[in-house]
Amino acid sequence: MPRRAKIHSLNTEPRPGLLGNRMPYQDFVSADMPEDDLPVDSDIRQSWYRSTLAGLTPGSQIATEPATMNLQSRLVRAATPILQGLENQLHGSNFGVLLADNEGFILHRTFGTPKLAAASDRLGVVVGAQFTEQTSGTNAVSTPIETRRSVFVLGEQHFLECLRDQICFGLPIFHPGTRRLEGVINIMGPSRESPALMKPVLTTAVWEIQQRLLNTYSDAQVALLLAFRATCDSHRRMPVVAVEPNETFTNGAAAMELQSSDFTMLREFAARSGLDSGDRVLVDLSIGQQAVLVERVSEQGAVFRIMRDEEGTEAVPRASVRHRTLGDELADAVARARAGTGHVLVRGEPGSGRTSTARELAGGDVDLVIDGRDAIVMGPKAWAVKLRRLAERPVDGFVVESVDLLDARLLGVLYDVMERTSSRMILTCDPDTDAIARVAALCRSVIELPTLRQRRSELPAILTKLLAARGAKDVRFATTAVATLAGQDWPGNLKELQVVVDEALASRSAGDITVADLPDRYRTPVRKRNLGLLEQAEFDTIRKVLTQVRGNKVQAAQLLGISRSTLYSRMRALGLQSISY
Repeated sequence: MPRRAKIHSLNTEPRPGLLGNRMPYQDFVSADMPEDDLPVDSDIRQSWYRSTLAGLTPGSQIATEPATMNLQSRLVRAATPILQGLENQLHGSNFGVLLADNEGFILHRTFGTPKLAAASDRLGVVVGAQFTEQTSGTNAVSTPIETRRSVFVLGEQHFLECLRDQICFGLPIFHPGTRRLEGVINIMGPSRESPALMKPVLTTAVWEIQQRLLNTYSDAQVALLLAFRATCDSHRRMPVVAVEPNETFTNGAAAMELQSSDFTMLREFAARSGLDSGDRVLVDLSIGQQAVLVERVSEQGAVFRIMRDEEGTEAVPRASVRHRTLGDELADAVARARAGTGHVLVRGEPGSGRTSTARELAGGDVDLVIDGRDAIVMGPKAWAVKLRRLAERPVDGFVVESVDLLDARLLGVLYDVMERTSSRMILTCDPDTDAIARVAALCRSVIELPTLRQRRSELPAILTKLLAARGAKDVRFATTAVATLAGQDWPGNLKELQVVVDEALASRSAGDITVADLPDRYRTPVRKRNLGLLEQAEFDTIRKVLTQVRGNKVQAAQLLGISRSTLYSRMRALGLQSISY
């Protein structure tokens, strides 16, 4: 039996109250109970209000009718290994952990002792029971679903009296690709204990579950998600639908206006081999005949924009429509800086193209360059004289490299020259350099150069450009060679990649460049696996901090706000422990 396609509505519009506004909130606060009996916390107080609207009273019992749950759902499969690890940590403790889906149905529970499990049975906290504010009032399963935020519920803050001997903490679980609420993980314990001590553990667990959720998507589905989100960001009010055989993603406008039959029809269109990016087709939808613009993502996957204001428009020849990359954004930033006026700061890691970008903006004259590193050799006075002479020349612009290496006195000189000169100055520096903040403030444009690690998905196109620049237009990198290079860390960024391309061309005999043609040190990926989107972001963040503190793990953990043991664990998981800083 084919797997039924899933539809994810990514509507972020505010939801109305569960039961409408039958009682003004102000009346609730002042009516049924003394002010001292109401929770101080705003989220908890609002939750009590919703519980009252649902018809509950503090003396109510938990209304649960356990349902048969799908214990092989994507959320359960992603969470199971993490929950097993938590079970080991909770053994013998006075805590329990619950996993619920986005409708409040309990999917899994773990308790430190049999006594706690038996007490939960009596309360009705069992697999299949549904915990919403309508059935169980304020608690750390139902309230995070309503608020979409983490919630501490301390003893008396529970709306139902039967839960007031518990303290609990709940964290929502979002799918990092769709940004959709997938469920809630909750830790609970008797009021004499504090689950706050378990908050870091639970936070890490949620992060790992979210990462595993992301990894359940195929490469084609991840590409579809990225293209979908990019389209939604550019066209917030237009109905957008992304489809492939087993997944459908919609934004709020599409979820409100279209029906399931429309998604089926668009899925059939996406499967057509003759449909390409830029095609505009007329489709009979439930809201009438609509012009739909296509962005092809994979063989059977596409993103559709419903052109409501172009109803009846005839199909036109396709144009080039594709997902924008960091390279595209960089090119736009450089073009804007070139067309603008005022000083420019080009910021990026060594090897990321700072020099070439700066010289391109300054007109490419190699004589109109002064490097901050030369101040050590020339001496501060000679360097300052050279800077002032460059600024006095009748030129449109000149480059000052590595300004982050200048001492305070020379930065003062640079600041003075920038204020007085009529020439345009293009400065370069390392990323995240606070010491030059005063100088940077005089720059009208700031260009942030992405690292090669951030552009792994663009590696095939980058390699093609490098080969063409070397006159090897008919040469290609084999897929296996590209995959191997994508697994490298690239501390030297584009400059390092250029060296690899030159060595590979020199060793190649004929045909495509294979893994065997790569330099020995690049034939094995640094990482044993490709990182997911969240892992890649974490890898880059930790690596950046470690570089700033020159590998000092104690300082890095402090800056990241995590313990040293957590830092070591994440470094091992991400393959960072073998990198020197």
